[in-house]
Amino acid sequence: MSEEEIFFNDLLSITKKAFYKSPVYNKNKHKDWFYSICSGPFTRKKPIVFGLNWGVGKDFVHKPQVSYPKEIDSNTWPFKTHVDKHLTKHFDCSFDEINYSNLCFFRTPSTKFLSWEDWMISIPLFQAYVEFIDPPYIIMMGSPKYFNSEQFSNRKTIGHKPEGKKRNFYVRTGLLFGKYPFGSVPHSAARCSHCTHDILWEKMYSNLQSKDYN
Repeated sequence: MSEEEIFFNDLLSITKKAFYKSPVYNKNKHKDWFYSICSGPFTRKKPIVFGLNWGVGKDFVHKPQVSYPKEIDSNTWPFKTHVDKHLTKHFDCSFDEINYSNLCFFRTPSTKFLSWEDWMISIPLFQAYVEFIDPPYIIMMGSPKYFNSEQFSNRKTIGHKPEGKKRNFYVRTGLLFGKYPFGSVPHSAARCSHCTHDILWEKMYSNLQSKDYN
């Protein structure tokens, strides 16, 4: 058994115990939501892209992840296509060359089902995953509001207001867990144009090249 499989099994065991003690499970025991860690094999020293938490498919019965995935999830869905486009353009890599996961390993139809305690239970699990992968940088799709100042340091916020729009969109960069260059951009489902998404990814890339994070 590889080192990656051994770590996966250890993390899966800890995740399982955490899930069954979590508020989201205890409030929704009758739901088949469960948990997952990753959608492909661990690729150490490669970037991590992550979202908030795993979703739940409509009319689909989920089961807990039970084994280490030997292959990358080959399914194409809008989120994957969106991320792949910007990774290829700005970071010179594809979705199939990175590690993909979520900050919270617990599945729900939306994040509104997760309490603050669920997030606090989840972050140490995610940190263990990150430290094992040891990525050169990490990209988050969504808001990093669940990280405290110790977990997410050297923070910088970069705003962008599209022409003719009333609201700003934001890129946030810094160091995650005291070591890893980190950037966040709006999720692919955010209500902004393709052009705005592209500008934000470019701003994130440019700021991650800063000496503050290298």
